[in-house]
Amino acid sequence: METGDTVPRLSHTFDITPVAREVVGETVAAAYEVARSCRFDGRGWLLTPDEATRDRLDEHAESLGLVDREALREARRERREAAERLRNATGLDAEEAETLRVRSSVLALQLQSGHHLAPRTHYHLAELTAEGVPLEPVYADQGWSGTGVTLLSWDEHGTSRVEYAMPDTVGSDEPPVTSGTVTHDAAAGLLTATASIRLPGRGAWLRSAEGSLTVDTHAWYAALEGTGDAGAAPPARLEAAHRLVDITAWLSPSLTPDGRWTVEAVLDARGRGPFRPFMAMVFWALRTSFRREEKAAAGHPDRPTPRRQLAEAVRAWDRVAANAPRLPDYLREVAKALAAARPKPSGGYPPHTP
Repeated sequence: METGDTVPRLSHTFDITPVAREVVGETVAAAYEVARSCRFDGRGWLLTPDEATRDRLDEHAESLGLVDREALREARRERREAAERLRNATGLDAEEAETLRVRSSVLALQLQSGHHLAPRTHYHLAELTAEGVPLEPVYADQGWSGTGVTLLSWDEHGTSRVEYAMPDTVGSDEPPVTSGTVTHDAAAGLLTATASIRLPGRGAWLRSAEGSLTVDTHAWYAALEGTGDAGAAPPARLEAAHRLVDITAWLSPSLTPDGRWTVEAVLDARGRGPFRPFMAMVFWALRTSFRREEKAAAGHPDRPTPRRQLAEAVRAWDRVAANAPRLPDYLREVAKALAAARPKPSGGYPPHTP
């Protein structure tokens, strides 16, 4: 950590398994194929594969290091148990019933207007109860009850762009709590995302923040090859602004002698006005806390610490990266499964919820 000129900085360097540029391109193309393969029923709900197909896809995903099948099974079991209790239990108070509704809910995507992947098409990502009713939790007034997504452009070889709002504000005069855009420029290898948060309540100046994420894959591989502009911005960069603080984080890669990627992760925080020295104190406290956790965990290999959590994240990345050449085929398998999905014979609502 560095604190020169009262500007705190946290940094960490780690080595990870590389992924070939060609594999990234094939994976992105396969992801677009998944989107194209989505089908919707007469009420707009996304058709999903049957249980046997999902199990096969889960098994394949686990072999790639993408998911933990046991955790997926446990989550599904807990959902079924919550739905069963909600149906059969009597005398539940309002809070307990609400908890069971949340635990038994599933995510579902609905095409609400327009044609799939056509400009101005609007989708709604909702949590549905076991009865297929959109969930309206007790915290809905804070804006976390559903997400609306509007497609602004779709060009797999050019620019694709969506805007999102949470909660979905289409047809409402209420402003969203969280909104922004996600843009992919395929030709430039550039992914950008923006977010604007406006929490309701008093003190709007403290409840508002802006953020942006930029991932430039062309610049990433140029940096690895030593052909990038030395004065250019890092290829992966996160910026966030609040009335009290500005935060910038970035990743910068280089090659190790044995061909692995060395990635430097940096987090800068700059307090605004009188809060500038305060942020330095906060980061000093964080550094001290990390050191205390590491010291307290000495001799306790099962105790999680920031350093061990980072090491676990690197191991998880290494597993996925080692299997990355197989990822496009997996996504194409998902695309075929989505294209072949059909409504339940019983007319379930929505069809084939996971």
